[in-house]
Amino acid sequence: MHPTPKSAAKPPTVTRLRDLWPDIRELVEARKGILGAGLVLILIGRAAGLVLPWSTKIMIDDVLGKSRADMLGPLALAVLVATIIQAATDFSLTQLLSKSGQALIADMRRKVQSHVGRLPVTYFDTHQTGTLVNRIMSDVEGIRNLVGTGLVQLLGSVLTAVLALGILLYINWQLTLVTLVVLAAFGGAMGYAFN
Repeated sequence: MHPTPKSAAKPPTVTRLRDLWPDIRELVEARKGILGAGLVLILIGRAAGLVLPWSTKIMIDDVLGKSRADMLGPLALAVLVATIIQAATDFSLTQLLSKSGQALIADMRRKVQSHVGRLPVTYFDTHQTGTLVNRIMSDVEGIRNLVGTGLVQLLGSVLTAVLALGILLYINWQLTLVTLVVLAAFGGAMGYAFN
């Protein structure tokens, strides 16, 4: 077994992320308007998505429990409007971020292809063709998740989780804390098992 030189060893992930951070920030800054609009659409869609669980509570507690049939019509209308809003925001979000992501991928592929075209011939002698094609075609796809639907969906999911946690803590904080402890223990056990 031959020792590998230090230059051949891969840098730690933190170092690579620190080196890439200026490029990532530049990509996000250039599309902050689209990302902001996407975040607003996600918030509206997630808020509309909370109407269905709320309507179930009203249905069981008031319409069935208190025999308030007069509430059935407005409740059905609220669910219908919330569903339409949620569908419209999902469609708008897909159109907005997907088109932006495709334009970003096309731009990045042009830049990478231009860079690869200026490399010296010795670079092509030492690297396999499949690796170069993978860099030009596949690696750029990951950037779409960073500055497209992936980042906005992540932020939207975190905000939804925080909102849901707040509601659960308001309803019954003891049961919520017990559930969080059980989930944390399960997550820790799974992390330990997969290590």
